[in-house]
This record gives sequence, C-alpha cells and structure tokens, in this order.
Amino acid sequence: MTRGTIRLATASALIACMGSLPAKADAKEALAAYKAGRYLEAAAEIQAVVDQSPGYAYGYFLLGHCMLKMRHAGEAEVHFRRALRLDPGRAEYYQGLALAFYASGNWPLMIRATDAGLARGPDPRTRYALLALRGYASGALRRWGDAVRDLEAAQRIHAEPWLLVFLGKARFATGAYAAAARPLRQVLQLAPDNPVVLRLLAECFLRMAADEEDAIRKRFDYLQSMAFAQRLASVTPDDLDAVHLVGRAALGAGRLGQAENVFRHVLAVNPRQCYALANLGRTYMAAARWVEAEAYLRNASACAPRLTTVYESLGELYLELGKQQEAAAAFRRVEEIEPKQYGTDVPGSIPIFQPR
Repeated sequence: MTRGTIRLATASALIACMGSLPAKADAKEALAAYKAGRYLEAAAEIQAVVDQSPGYAYGYFLLGHCMLKMRHAGEAEVHFRRALRLDPGRAEYYQGLALAFYASGNWPLMIRATDAGLARGPDPRTRYALLALRGYASGALRRWGDAVRDLEAAQRIHAEPWLLVFLGKARFATGAYAAAARPLRQVLQLAPDNPVVLRLLAECFLRMAADEEDAIRKRFDYLQSMAFAQRLASVTPDDLDAVHLVGRAALGAGRLGQAENVFRHVLAVNPRQCYALANLGRTYMAAARWVEAEAYLRNASACAPRLTTVYESLGELYLELGKQQEAAAAFRRVEEIEPKQYGTDVPGSIPIFQPR
C-alpha cells in the first residue's frame, strides 16, 4: 500500500466524518469549499472563523485537513493539536493528528495518536480508519505482527480492496504465506490484472512450495506460482523480474526446459542479472548437466560475491560430484558471509533443488 492509496482510501471517510461534526454557520462555506477541493479558499474561510472564535475546536480540525491537502504537514499538526487541547474527547481529531504524522513519516507518533483515538471508543467508521492507519505505521516500522492484528480488525469492519492488499503484504512479511494468499485472491477477483497482487501471489505460492514436504502438493504450489507469474509477465512484459519469476516457478515445478529458456532470455536482456545466473546454474544441476552448472554458478559468484545461495549451490554440486574438499570450501564461504549457517563439516544431506 502506497501513501497515495491511503490518502485516497481515507478521503471519503474524512469528508463524511467532517459532515457529522458540529459546524458553526460561518464554517459551512469553508466546509463546502473543502468538499469541492478548493482547499486554499476553505483555509482562508475557516481561519477567519477561528480568529473570531479561538475556542472553536472543529474549526482547527478542518483547518488541519486543509493544510494536509496543501501538503503542509507541520502546520496541520499544529492545528490538530489545538483542536485536541480544546476538545480532547474526539477520536476524529486524533485521526487527523495521525494523518499529519503519516504525511511527515513519523511512525511512532502516528501510532501514539491512533492509540489515543482508539481509546476514545470511536464509531465504527473512525475505528476502521484508526486501525488502518496504525496498521500502516506498524508495517512501516516492520512490526508486521502488530500490523496484521490491526488490519484484521479493520477488515472485520470493512474489507476494502486496498486494505486486503496490505493485509496480504503484512501476512507475507510474517511468513504466513497461505494466509496472505486468501485476501489477495479476493482482490484478484475484482482486479484480475493487478500487478502488485499477481506478484505477491506468485511469491506466496513459491514460498509455500519451498516449505511443503509432500511432493505432489509441492509441485502443485509451484505450478500455481508459475500461473500467477505468467499472468504478471503478460501484464508487465517489460518487467524482467516478472519474467525471472516465471523461471523460478518453472524450475521448482521441474519444467527444466522452460526454466532454462526463461533464465537465458533474462540473461540475454541483462547479462548481469546475478540471480538468473544462479538459477540457471541450479537448473543445470537439476538436469545433471554438471559442467554447465558449475560454470554458471561460478559466474554468479563473481557477479554477487556475497550471495550465499550461490555457494550453497556450489557445495551441493560438489557433493554430488564427490568433491568433498571443494564442497567444504563452498560451505565455509557461506559460514564466512553468514556465520552459524553451517559448521566446519560438510552437511550430511543435500537440500532439494529449489529456485532462489
């Protein structure tokens, strides 16, 4: 979810919220100007009102939103704080303050403002907005568990597509890939060509397949991933990462010829695509084409010297070839880059070939 998304998602709720709050007769023209998108005019009108009535909390609240629309986040914060000093019981005012912190990227204070607003026992519409805002801020701080909790609570109130997408992203970030796929599939029914949703679904099933122990289910998940990746590549034909995603899924599904063709295409367009070099090497490993596999993995190690998956793959390759010393050297390199992944001994079993 982008900043633009959350602005659009809260716009109608904010206008409805403003209409439900008490407005002085002198402020109605300002509110009408705001709803019509004439924010500078609205700000001038409401400023005149609060100059005459400095104790008018709603006036500062509306003025804060005018400042937000004109991208003056600091001034908006000042006006929302004035509104709260005059009337600290309004959850909507905390929502406004949270939006000011959202505009300035101050995630901890944004969470604090939404906490205070939720403590006021807001109506369902305001509660929904506050939960969504807090979930977004938690995600920005990579507190994905907190984000999931708030977004699930917001979803129970109202399941807008943008919220479902962000819920899918948050669940994905926690490693709950199957749970992430559910809301994303809902969105896909409404927007079948949404590239963000298609990419997330392809990645979800790719990771579900990697974790799956049952061979039949594993292949099914890889094929699901490939189907979403192919749709993504058709929607975004110039996106080389989308094409590469098709290859990764094809490799996992055992469609080695298709995977080889995809990775070769990626490398023809961008010879320095390090992951494609590594995955083409793994494709040749799966086909027992050891010389080609080693060559591409060596190229990948030169392309990305600290990419551990390359050395893991080389270690697996040398184990297959019975080259114990070379395998040990490759796994030691993994340990040097990311300590504690391996001990000094060669692993006793070779991981299943999976796309990286």
